[in-house]
Amino acid sequence: MADTYLAAGATSLAAANWSDATGLAANATAFIQTGTQTITGGLAPSIATGINNLDILPGFSGTIGGAAGSLAVETDLASWNPSTQVSRIRYLAAGGVMNYTPQGAGGAADSAGFVQCQGAGSLNLTGTGTIRAVQCQSGRMYIAPTIGSIATYRWVFSGGTSTIDGVSGSTKIHAITIAGGQHLLKKGIQGSTLASTGFVEGLNVCGGQLTIDAFGETISDLRIYGGYVTIVNCGAIAVISGYNGTIDFSKLQRPVTVTLLEDGPNLTVIPSKLLTITTYSGATNGRQPINSGANGLT
Repeated sequence: MADTYLAAGATSLAAANWSDATGLAANATAFIQTGTQTITGGLAPSIATGINNLDILPGFSGTIGGAAGSLAVETDLASWNPSTQVSRIRYLAAGGVMNYTPQGAGGAADSAGFVQCQGAGSLNLTGTGTIRAVQCQSGRMYIAPTIGSIATYRWVFSGGTSTIDGVSGSTKIHAITIAGGQHLLKKGIQGSTLASTGFVEGLNVCGGQLTIDAFGETISDLRIYGGYVTIVNCGAIAVISGYNGTIDFSKLQRPVTVTLLEDGPNLTVIPSKLLTITTYSGATNGRQPINSGANGLT
């Protein structure tokens, strides 16, 4: 399907405001190029199979949705092919706000393939639905408690700021990698065998700052290669593998048990009286330091 562009200044995403007079239809490849306006109309197109792509480009700094609701459209997962075509929502705006939910009016699967936040605006993921791959590279992102991940895919946060919101008992995320930026995680992590690598992964941190405030939700696997991780609230953590960076338990608000801590000499651990590391009793639990082990633990 040919590319389609929203008319300059349009305040509705209705078909008549697009260059092909069709707009957000099945398999569409759509672009919002410029503008500072608030878009409140045409936010819920009825599409049975979803669009291919919607890119909000750096020339746009207005608002999409808000009190009128969120843009509710799915991407066509049948066209997902990481080598050639990734069905996507890309938010590259120079400012402003976009409210988006991966939920279609046409009875499809309430899901999106790829959602990317890069620019200087704020992207709010709202409503009910699931997303295979989420990326936050710059700007600000908010992910509502009702947005879930899809097994075998990872989310990657390499910059910007984000809140992955959650409530006690909310669905856990499968796999997330934090590589930069400042992020708040309020959900548990369940881990998944990734399609890209074939390995089981949960929460990987290799840069940036991550605060975990996840009620009593458990974390299956935490691997730290760099950055700064602060744990305020969470349930039991099955495994922490720490090789570099800092993990800070000093702000714990509830007791936390770590079943296995594998720690290297370039890791710094800031302890807490509320932290319990299971007593070593073999190859499967306790603390297992590498060489001299982490700074901060005796």
